[in-house]
Amino acid sequence: MRPYSLRKSRHILKGVYTWYKKRGQTLAPDLKGRVEQEMLALDQALLSRDRARASELAKPLETFASTHCKKSFFEYGWELCLALAFALVIAVVIRQMCFEPYEIPTGSMRPTFREEDRLIVSKTSFGLNVPLETTHFYFDPLLVQRTSIFIFSGDRIPGLNAKTHYFGLFPYTKRYIKRCMGKPGDAIYFYGGKIYAVDQEGTELTEFRHSPWMETVESVPFLSFNGEIVPSGERAVVFNQMDQPAGKLTLLPTGKIKGEVFNGTSFVTDNPLAQTKPHTTIETYSDIMGIRNYAMAQLLTKEQLLARKELGEMKEEGVLYLLLHHTPSLSAPTPLIEPQGRGSRVTVLGYNTVLPLQQPHLDALMNAMYTARFVVSDGLAKRYDVSEQYQFGPYSPRFPNVPNGTYEFYFGKATQIHFSGVSTDVPLDSPLYAKTAENIQKLYNCGIEFNLAYNAQTNSVTPLPHRYAYFREGDLYLLGAKIIDKNDPVLIAFHQQEAEKEKSATPLNPYVAFKDYGPPVKEGKIDTAFIRTFGLTIPKQHYLALGDNHAMSGDSRVYGLIPEDNLQGAPWITFWPPGESFGYPSQKPYPFMNLPRAIVWSLATLVGLICWIYIRWRNKQPICKAIRPVSNRP
Repeated sequence: MRPYSLRKSRHILKGVYTWYKKRGQTLAPDLKGRVEQEMLALDQALLSRDRARASELAKPLETFASTHCKKSFFEYGWELCLALAFALVIAVVIRQMCFEPYEIPTGSMRPTFREEDRLIVSKTSFGLNVPLETTHFYFDPLLVQRTSIFIFSGDRIPGLNAKTHYFGLFPYTKRYIKRCMGKPGDAIYFYGGKIYAVDQEGTELTEFRHSPWMETVESVPFLSFNGEIVPSGERAVVFNQMDQPAGKLTLLPTGKIKGEVFNGTSFVTDNPLAQTKPHTTIETYSDIMGIRNYAMAQLLTKEQLLARKELGEMKEEGVLYLLLHHTPSLSAPTPLIEPQGRGSRVTVLGYNTVLPLQQPHLDALMNAMYTARFVVSDGLAKRYDVSEQYQFGPYSPRFPNVPNGTYEFYFGKATQIHFSGVSTDVPLDSPLYAKTAENIQKLYNCGIEFNLAYNAQTNSVTPLPHRYAYFREGDLYLLGAKIIDKNDPVLIAFHQQEAEKEKSATPLNPYVAFKDYGPPVKEGKIDTAFIRTFGLTIPKQHYLALGDNHAMSGDSRVYGLIPEDNLQGAPWITFWPPGESFGYPSQKPYPFMNLPRAIVWSLATLVGLICWIYIRWRNKQPICKAIRPVSNRP
């Protein structure tokens, strides 16, 4: 039989000796003396590193241990608890300060990260985190990179229900993953699905528009023209954008609403027609951050268009009609007031206009189609969610002849999602690819929420789907793709129609055209003064966090800017599932080595070295120190 290793022999001796110190007095004198001699002999063999001799002596002690040294249930339980506590402490420290595996629960960062993607997050990208606390031992803001992705804690961020438990035991706040789109001192402005920005010195931040990893990332300054609850008895509500004051609505005793907008220094009366003429300060709500450059968009059939009498008659026929809800104001159109609970909900409205779409436009939409991940069962569809929040119901869209399964669209490509997030291409003859007006309208209007309420509106009240339209250098974009060229007769006729509507508007019935205001560029250079006036300036020790999937992302547009203390780390690599997102994330690479990482790994190396030296020293020391050789006894 192969002799035991020195390590195993030492383990046997430790076990017997530990039991002997507690219960050795219960042994018969002759047995006790024999066991003592065997332990002392084995101890000497271990010190001399005589493996064969140690193995020979360890085997009878092992037999003795199996007979006499059995542990009680309490002893086993106590040792298990100590081991688990030690492992838990080590795991918490490693996961909080070094690295941690993550699973993506939602689609807010698609397509960079998709639901069920598994990735490793580095916790030393910016600083040294304090375990289980939302702060740092050390933090270097220069290590935070614009356009790169970071992880942050939801602790102390209003509007986030971030409370949970770590390992089911310790109070903990959830972590969120978003892209850094602004650092302290940056001024940013949204146009054409992109961000134009300057830093605090006025230098243009070109990485937002020209980095390869930003090519497919759309940037939209809002999720919707949000409503706010005015508690009963209160007469005013302040609107924030990115957690910064933007507007104020006051309910007057007459029942009317007074709208004011924050111009950077004070609240001034909102001017709904400000966009019809040049101006150099914020005068209306849509001035802020470039909101005027974007519209919420919905596809209507001719029947739905005719039912919406406030939209007027369409001069040109279309296969479908694109409803554009744009240029919100705090005074006109008059904000909507609806009773809700013990107060009222006040919703900011914009103007509506319509653009007819022909089949080539719908084909272009289909070629750019993206949706949330969705589940089809017996022809009904619901939005996919790890927590099963979304269920099938009477408002579930129908997709007949589509096999049961989980699907998603991105860049016009449909994939089916299998176990553990593995995906395969959907056959091109699938009904999902049908380029019929009905299918395209359903995928466009319901493709984010998967609720038919977004597909058949017959009045001007929300909800509108989280779909957005904007101009970029004259072309009209939908779904992040150019759908209508600036020279298309349909778009030329639309601009003429918009100009006529704006010109014929009256003070009692105002209208502002939806048009291309152009990028914030002056004489071929970025217009720093314009961006500082109309854009968002990031305050000290705060960061702008936006999701790559703007239509499904709860981010800084919802709960405001991220405090510096909340930043926890950055994704390093996606290790599952295989596919497009496998490997390093689409972002500006973080440096392999920095000061926080050097500190952590140096400490880890030092601890490991100390442990190694201690173990080597301990192995040279006798184990049975309390047993005196027989020759030394009185």
